[in-house]
Parts: sequence; structure tokens; C-alpha cells
Amino acid sequence: MSSSLRCAIVEDEPLAQQLLQKYIRRISSLELVATFDDAVVAFEQLSTIRPDLICLDINMPEMTGLELLRAYAAPRPAFVLTTADPNHALEGFDLGVTDYLLKPITFDRFLKAIDRVQEKVAGQRNELIPTAYPPTSTNTLAQAILVGPMAEFIYLKTDKKLEQIQVDEIVLVEALGDYLKVFRLDRYVVTHLTMTKLADRLPADCFLRINRSYLVQLRHIKTLDGNSVILSTGCTLTIGPNYRDMVKDRIRQWLVH
Repeated sequence: MSSSLRCAIVEDEPLAQQLLQKYIRRISSLELVATFDDAVVAFEQLSTIRPDLICLDINMPEMTGLELLRAYAAPRPAFVLTTADPNHALEGFDLGVTDYLLKPITFDRFLKAIDRVQEKVAGQRNELIPTAYPPTSTNTLAQAILVGPMAEFIYLKTDKKLEQIQVDEIVLVEALGDYLKVFRLDRYVVTHLTMTKLADRLPADCFLRINRSYLVQLRHIKTLDGNSVILSTGCTLTIGPNYRDMVKDRIRQWLVH
């Protein structure tokens, strides 16, 4: 199987379309296979083209990007939403998008999105990346306000309200470009924050980074199986190559033999 990712663009703004084409052509591991300025036409043809990645604008006439996303049948490629509107991030992540890029999109930010897509596609090909938590009605788009360098809790700002989250309730954190999903057992919230900033405020002896995308609370790691971990929720996550020695060393501290 080729290591190149087959990419399609669905974007009705000519300048944005040209910029995405330029970015894709600058990355040797990507192959541009189709460009559409009409979401309806794209929806009719994409299932035949079968790209690995679709860069999808949200605000388009006749059919929006989110409507296309909801209607797209499985098996689905990776989707990266490209938009000037930050207000659909939660809905996009609930629909399973890999990243959410705000215009104007820089090449550096585009590269980070492609890194996430390549990691996700590699995991799917190895059948190690599961569907994580199902979306629920209590999912919240929030901005994290961190309390103290080693706080026992964090506050999440939702609209004009502050919600306190106990650190020991956090199961895992998933990086989504400029956003994070912070999972508890019953729900998750989405916050505009970097993994590094959040990790710096969480107790290092309780949380473990297993790859670029996931930070896990150690007590929820129930099984170490080769290069993957199985959580108390039943979710199986791949350990990144650069994290394997560190993860195994941390877990073996509690090995009884």
C-alpha cells in the first residue's frame, strides 16, 4: 500500500482553494486527487474517488461542509475542516473530524494537521485506533482556566459560567490541533488550549503522555499490550514510537515479579 495520502479539497473560495492546493503540493507524502468548489458535486463523486483526506470548508451554498460530513457514509476518510468561523468546532469534533483549521491557514498549522491525519490513518491501518467516547448532549465547548501549577482541579469556562473539574476525574486528554478534548467517564469538554500548557498544570506522577495526541491518567491504564494500552473505558490507544520506552518504564515501576 502506498504511504502517500490521497487528498481532496472541497472549498468554494478560489484563493483559499489555491492556498490549500499549494500546501498539499509542497508535502511529498500528499497527493492531490480532486478539487471541488461545489459541495453537492463533491458529495456525489467523493465516494468513487475515495481519498484518504478531505479538506472541507464549512460555509458553502446548497450544502454546507457539516451537512456533507453528516451524510458521508462509512468507511469515512479523515476530515480537516477549514473555515473562518470558530463556532462549529464542537460540532465538528462530535462528527469525528481530525482537525479544525481557522482561516487564514498558515503552512505551519497545516503541517500540524497533516501530522494528526497521518497518525490517525496509520493507526486505522494497524487496526489499533478505536472510536473513543460517543458524543453526548452534555459535551461542552469550553476555555480552560488553570488554577495553580499543580492544582487539584481546573475550571472550564463555558459561555459565562465556570465549571470545576477535579483532576482525578480526568480519564484522558486528546489533542485536536489548537483544541483539546478533556474526557471524564461520563462526558467530555472541548477547550481551546495546547497539550503542553495543560500537561504542565497536571501532576506529572499521575498522567502519562503516550503519543502526540493523548495524555492518559495512569490509574485508567488497565492493560499494556505490546505497543498499545487499554483503558478502563475499554478504549485501546496506540503508543507512539517516541514514547514507548518512557511508557513501559513508567508502568513497570509497579510491576510485581
